[in-house]
Amino acid sequence: MFKKQLCAILIMLLASVMMRGANAYNINQHNQWVKVSTEGLMRRGQDYLQNKGWVDSALVCYTIVANRARRTDQDSKEMYQIARALNNIGYIYAAYYYDYQKAYENVKRSMEMSKQYGFDNNLAYVYMNMASILDSRNRLVSDETLSTEVLDNTRLAFDVAVKSGEWNVAVTSIYNMLDMIHDKGEAELIAPDLARFKGLQLSDSVEMWQCTRMFCQAAEAFQAGDYPQALNYYDQMLLKAQEVTTNRQQCIIEAMQQKAVVLDAMHRYEDAVSVLRDVERIAIGNGMQSELISTYQAMAKVYANMGNRQMADQLDYKYLKARDEFVHKSHAQMLEKSRFLDELSRVNDQVAQIQAKHERAHQLLLMMSLIAAIILIAMVLLVRSNIKQRNYIRHLYEKNVQLLDVKVTAEQPASHSVDKQEDSAPKYQSQLDQESKDRLFERIKNVMDDIAIICKPDFSLQQLAVQVGSNYKYVSQVVNERYGKSFKQVLNEQRVREACRILNEPNQSAHLTIEAIAANLGFNSRSNFTVTFKRITGISPSDFMKMAKEK
Repeated sequence: MFKKQLCAILIMLLASVMMRGANAYNINQHNQWVKVSTEGLMRRGQDYLQNKGWVDSALVCYTIVANRARRTDQDSKEMYQIARALNNIGYIYAAYYYDYQKAYENVKRSMEMSKQYGFDNNLAYVYMNMASILDSRNRLVSDETLSTEVLDNTRLAFDVAVKSGEWNVAVTSIYNMLDMIHDKGEAELIAPDLARFKGLQLSDSVEMWQCTRMFCQAAEAFQAGDYPQALNYYDQMLLKAQEVTTNRQQCIIEAMQQKAVVLDAMHRYEDAVSVLRDVERIAIGNGMQSELISTYQAMAKVYANMGNRQMADQLDYKYLKARDEFVHKSHAQMLEKSRFLDELSRVNDQVAQIQAKHERAHQLLLMMSLIAAIILIAMVLLVRSNIKQRNYIRHLYEKNVQLLDVKVTAEQPASHSVDKQEDSAPKYQSQLDQESKDRLFERIKNVMDDIAIICKPDFSLQQLAVQVGSNYKYVSQVVNERYGKSFKQVLNEQRVREACRILNEPNQSAHLTIEAIAANLGFNSRSNFTVTFKRITGISPSDFMKMAKEK
């Protein structure tokens, strides 16, 4: 109980220290982050963005790294991280703030730096990011024509990715190209890229590899007019999309939308609408506004081809409404971004003013870290002590379990055994010869092995003498000589051995309390049983029972 209370106190103290540390950290957040290494900021930014969803915090980390480009003492490794940070900033501006101008500027800087220093693996991501930014901008202004600029950047991403071995980028680039041209009848534009892609031998560990292969085959079948085969490949693509981890829902929706395009081309309009209705439910359920917009647009097109102008108009209205909501959301995000950046600028202006407080904050943080370290060390020592004690109990348990099947046997007669028992042995000269003693011991042993007899509460040396038909003094002498122990010791060991056997079978002892087991074995109280059990086995009955259950 004391250990549990100590653990609770230590945890509360540690939590208090961490909370106070968090408050101090927020006050000087920017000033402290400026002191973090570039690699540390990149790791922190990635964690904030991918694991915690703290976009603003991620943007601060990447911005601090990007600002270090102004220094003239950067080595190639540092410049590589700066190029990555610029690309990540562009991604954040496009994906979360919908500020495509800012996104374009930062990705463009990353592209120039990557070309200058030969950072091909980062350049592959830069081209793909640039294509995504341009495509998002086009979709926002409802430009449905195939953008040569978007296609060119996607192709460059594929080329550089193959060159640098960035296979996830290579596969994603082909996937994006297929999405661009599938229903536009311009497959010849990417025919060389598809040929290179099909020549790659990649493992299934590459994200979207199998899904994109099915997409490629389906697109080729569709362009060739083999619609049934295209449907078959899209069904396979849908199955492979279930195995994707990073963009599973997008891949599923893509496969379903492209399947609807094929069904529309086959004049199976009802089936196409049914598939798109399923896509609509998925998009709404997952808050995928962009996919919902494209789905409404696709449904309007199917209904128009079907000749149902009324439904086509309704879907056109839904499409326009969803797109307007998306635009309004992007404007709100841009406003919120402006406020955040203004605040960030204000903090930057105050950096000089808080430098004097930095040392004091550092000392406070050091002191809290020391306290936290002391608490953690105390907790570790406590845990280690508990583990050590638990291992010791387990060792004793296993040792006693191993002895369960070993009968209590007589010790070999030896002078030191006899001497050891002289004080407790009867003070008279035995009239029994060796042969008589052997016969008497066999009878004694048979009785002592009979659990039903020895576990009676009133079983005693006198009753043992009655059971074997001999004088209790002779019985006492033989017990002391042969067992090397007193009658009481042998009796307790036999009873405890039976207790171990019962406790080691959870199914047998689950409905029994320690008190019931003690009473059934002839002990007059739980405390007497517990003391005797622990003296013989080294552990308490309750610990023995716990070990048996864990076994």
